[in-house]
Amino acid sequence: MPHLQPRSILQLVLVGFLVVLLPLLGALIYAASALNSMSQAGSNRLEVVSDTAEVVQKLTKGAVDLERLARQYQLLSDSALLTAFNVETANYQTSLANLRILRPEPSILLHAERLEELLGDLKREVNAPSPGKTGRSLASIALLNDALQQMRQALEIDLKTKVSVAKDLAQTIRSRLVILAFTLVPSTLILIGLFSMLITRPIKLIDRSIRQIGIGSYTPPKRLPGPRDLQIVGERLKWLGQRLRASEEAQERFLRHISHELKTPLATIKEGIELLGDEIPGPLNKQQEEVISILRSGLQHFQVLINNLLDFNLLRNNKSLQREEVEVGELIESIVRLHRLTAQRKSVEFEVSGDPTRLVVDRSVLSAAIDNLVSNAVHFSPEGGKVLLRWTKKADGLTILVGDEGPGIDQDERDKVFLPFYQGKALRLGPIKGTGLGLSVARECVELHKGQIRIIDAERGAWLEMFFPSAAVQLS
Repeated sequence: MPHLQPRSILQLVLVGFLVVLLPLLGALIYAASALNSMSQAGSNRLEVVSDTAEVVQKLTKGAVDLERLARQYQLLSDSALLTAFNVETANYQTSLANLRILRPEPSILLHAERLEELLGDLKREVNAPSPGKTGRSLASIALLNDALQQMRQALEIDLKTKVSVAKDLAQTIRSRLVILAFTLVPSTLILIGLFSMLITRPIKLIDRSIRQIGIGSYTPPKRLPGPRDLQIVGERLKWLGQRLRASEEAQERFLRHISHELKTPLATIKEGIELLGDEIPGPLNKQQEEVISILRSGLQHFQVLINNLLDFNLLRNNKSLQREEVEVGELIESIVRLHRLTAQRKSVEFEVSGDPTRLVVDRSVLSAAIDNLVSNAVHFSPEGGKVLLRWTKKADGLTILVGDEGPGIDQDERDKVFLPFYQGKALRLGPIKGTGLGLSVARECVELHKGQIRIIDAERGAWLEMFFPSAAVQLS
């Protein structure tokens, strides 16, 4: 929903960090809480065990002291020994009371009560002795020691049980933490990927829109997804694309108008030059003939520039093709003848090769494509250079290669030279500067036949390859 869209990419980034970190923070809090609880329980348990061991040690020592004092009193009947025995009995009872507080478990309480009863029996026997009762007091001591031994065993069993429970709890917590980790890692990666896509997708769309504007084929998206500030950028790009399209249309209208307007005075100049060249007004001397030759050459170049402008506008506004069967070799030879005079002036040679191949294409459109490539190759070739034209029939189509020995095309210009009116860094060798439309016209011509044109790497010069798929040109 629109109102749920973040206002800015910064807000989206912050929300993404928060959403990604929340599960991790929750897991850390749970792990810290579980470990703290387990540590606290272990500490408390250790403290109880330590205090219990101390009490049991006092009870064991107290039982030994009670037995010693009871035997001594029976033999000596000394009141001081009886007093010491009663004091030791009170201490023993205090230790039993502490044990009840430390270990209120029912099993431990039963043993403590049993010790309390036996201690009472022993105390009564010692404090109220009668003839023939000595063995009984010894029996109470033995029973007290047995009960104390049973209580120690019960405490050991209880300790082992609690240690086992603690181990099980630690194992359970560890298992939960492992499961939590294995759950959090993929979910965190998924969240990171999701927010990365949400952040980068509109940026990629903007980048693609800018690239489309750069190559002159901009189609704005209906609505740019993402934060509102990027949506605003998308709206600005849409506006910019519309302005550029309007500017391009105005440019095309101007070129169309000026090209047609120039044809009339151009025809008049051509007619006048031809009249002078035919010596209609009168005979010419050698210097005048040289001037007429220069004028004819300049006029020919001027006609080429005007025709490029007209071809460019025609291809932009008319996408229909008048197809006919064409023999590739004958078509290329006819184009080479048109440029042979210019090539001879620069001592440039043509090397033409290829197997007999027939296509069903628009002859004028294909001629315009090849003618522009050959014209560039001738004009950029150095004195004594060579222009190569080679066509090769393949299973999936036909390739036509045009190469020269000129300065070539830099890597950073290869995406730009096909744009209308772009002038490359390489200097065109000739009296007339180009319009920058030759490769644009060639690309339009090739793409009308569903083909592709590309620049291929070469050690020297510019090498351009046109590819026409068999399905589009009915290769035979």
